[in-house]
Amino acid sequence: MATRQQKTNDISVGFLSYEFPPKIYGGVGVHVTELTRHLAESIRQVHVFTSHVEGLECGKAGNVFVHRSSKPVLPASNHSYNMFERKLRNFNVPGMIDNHLSNNNNNNNTKVDLLHSQEELVRMAETVVKNGTQLSPVMTQHDTDISRPKPDKLGVFIKQNVVDKVDRFNPESGYMQRKLNPIFGITPHVEGLYGQNAGSVYLPNSSKYLVPASNYSSRDFERVMTNFNVAGMVEEHLSNAELDLLHSHGGLIQMAATEAKNDTGLPLVMTAHSTEINRLKPYRLSVVMEHNVVDKVDRFIAVSRYMRRELNQTFGINYNKITVIPNGVDTAVFKRQDADDIRRKYQLDNRFVVLFIGRDDPQKGVKYLVNAVKKLASQIPEIMLVMVGHQDICNEKHILCLPRVSRGELVKLHSLSDVFVLPSVYEPFGIVLLEAMACETPCVGIRTGGMPDIIDHNRTGLLVEPRSDEGLSEAIAKLYHDPEKRCRMGKKGRDRVISDFSWKDISDKTIEVYQQVLH
Repeated sequence: MATRQQKTNDISVGFLSYEFPPKIYGGVGVHVTELTRHLAESIRQVHVFTSHVEGLECGKAGNVFVHRSSKPVLPASNHSYNMFERKLRNFNVPGMIDNHLSNNNNNNNTKVDLLHSQEELVRMAETVVKNGTQLSPVMTQHDTDISRPKPDKLGVFIKQNVVDKVDRFNPESGYMQRKLNPIFGITPHVEGLYGQNAGSVYLPNSSKYLVPASNYSSRDFERVMTNFNVAGMVEEHLSNAELDLLHSHGGLIQMAATEAKNDTGLPLVMTAHSTEINRLKPYRLSVVMEHNVVDKVDRFIAVSRYMRRELNQTFGINYNKITVIPNGVDTAVFKRQDADDIRRKYQLDNRFVVLFIGRDDPQKGVKYLVNAVKKLASQIPEIMLVMVGHQDICNEKHILCLPRVSRGELVKLHSLSDVFVLPSVYEPFGIVLLEAMACETPCVGIRTGGMPDIIDHNRTGLLVEPRSDEGLSEAIAKLYHDPEKRCRMGKKGRDRVISDFSWKDISDKTIEVYQQVLH
């Protein structure tokens, strides 16, 4: 029998992730860190291709090879900024068409029957619109950017992603003599001009670009350049060493995944941690990246049953192409500890502590938890809501905000808390619930997203309806009045985490997916 240290599968995998230590924003970074660490103990090689971190070079993190992007060069000239500006135009165009279709569904005079793209750098927009509307695209081919002496890499990338969406190609010659009725034309933004008729052609203008022309250090530009760098690193690595497949994580890296797949032809596995388009405030760059990558993926991994349904309903992915493998937690790190020092540090002695951990984002539903605690303050005078990841949001004696704590403090905060609450409106999984349960803290979650996959209602925690101050306050009060139930839930929660959410099991299930893709 193979020991834990022996390589049981001769597979070399390339992970693509915008997040990797020390750059971790949320669950994606935690997932990639833990999964790569455990995979490296069982397969031949694990390579992580990730974003730039100042002062850190490429190297190894344990048994994992880490390849970091060079620092993205921000536009320092009109030429480079023009490329970025053209990219932004692609983000505006799909929204214009969506608005036009939604406002003119019953008006045959302004109905759109097909798409017809002209310029190479609106191909990305055409791809997104085709995915979202199923209109038939026609493309007029003026040239092939890739055959130029100095091809525009952005144009090449966009072109590669749109060609399989097009129903008909027209050569440039003779096009201007043809008349299409109706014709839907797309033009760039011109200050002071709005949609207007030009004979039989209607010209709706793009809105003003998302980033002002003076903002040369835009995070959008940096992230796109990082994606190009990451894709280039994969191609360069493959010329010197072997990779068997690619595994992408998170919406911010999917442009690199698409291009790396096109360049290398390697099988592509994608773990869906969320779908950007279904967030409360979608980040448009990630939306475009996700739309462009889904047709390139050979196998999807969803972190919850909820995410499996989202992939099917949002992108039309067949269920038999999706495997559900949850996130996990390191129970050797997250376990109940003595936390008297942290109680004293934050003056939490004799307090009934309700803990929340998460970024300042409307989708986390924090306002519902804050309202619930305020309602409870009169009947539970010792209640204290501790919010990790937040600046002081209100002058309230029952709320303590801690913008940042160390992982050691985080474990102790879990250990001393009486209840952990995750009130999210949109939560595809919820790793913080696993971390709380591993520390034997009873949890209150929402009956939405991936949380019902984690919390066994009335056994390891309580589930309430979304957006309900009242539901949260009732659940917290119920646990406050029943200390024995809290203790019982905490112990059963840790047992469940150990049995169902270990990174070793998750690693083994991921290897099974790799084997299915490769064979």
